Amino acid sequence: MKKQKPTDLTELGTHEAKNQANTTKYLKAGALLIGDVELLYMGITPLVKFPDGTLDSPDHLALFVTLACNQLMMRRMLFTKSVIAARRMYQGEALTHLRRAIEACAFIVRMSNHRDLCRVWCDAGDDDEKYSAYRKAFRTGDVFPKKGHTDFNPILSILKDKFDLASKQLHGSIYGMANHFQLAPNNANPTNVRHINFFDMPPESFPSTYFMILNTHLIILELYGQVFQPHLTDYSQWKKEYDDIKERVGRFVATWMPTIMAWNKARNKKT
Repeated sequence: MKKQKPTDLTELGTHEAKNQANTTKYLKAGALLIGDVELLYMGITPLVKFPDGTLDSPDHLALFVTLACNQLMMRRMLFTKSVIAARRMYQGEALTHLRRAIEACAFIVRMSNHRDLCRVWCDAGDDDEKYSAYRKAFRTGDVFPKKGHTDFNPILSILKDKFDLASKQLHGSIYGMANHFQLAPNNANPTNVRHINFFDMPPESFPSTYFMILNTHLIILELYGQVFQPHLTDYSQWKKEYDDIKERVGRFVATWMPTIMAWNKARNKKT
């Protein structure tokens, strides 16, 4: 039997760089949308007017605004990591970062409605009892409230659908493994050898995944805009930039949609 070799990490990095270069060339001007969305994240914090009081004030307002600013920058980082992973053709990794961004955004929306939960969130790392209290306070049914719940927000319902889709790639089901094996070379897995493809993004899935990431983060930013609006010195300035970029992304999506739909149709025929 042929001697097995460990992964050549240098070669893997070369493949990543090649994939990123190819997807950048493939997207053309659409690749510039990444910077547009990042600038929307970066544009909020300079406009924030912090409330009076301290992080320990009874109304928890200063604590909430501080947490929201920190979480905002985490969402920006996760957005960047998600599009980098997608452009390197790592679908599962891209959707992992997207799922984290969705969940944490929903947490901030919940804390905006119940500011006393800010302290519960902050104290979760102190001990097991406080972590359990945090888990109870941020149950899925409360984080993504359905119609009839006092905190129901239809925009959160849209995010929940994206959250569930991304979650399939994280769990130990066939959804998390299939592409790694389907994209391995034909006849690469005889009886006693197993090969797997690190890059689990089917080429025909790249445009739809890429634009889903952009659109999902625009939804996240819309919710952050709602949360921050009372604390911004010029919300209208940021909202105008948001609307302009949302319209720009929409134009690119409309241009790409025939290609995405054709590939989806072809993929469905195979299955």
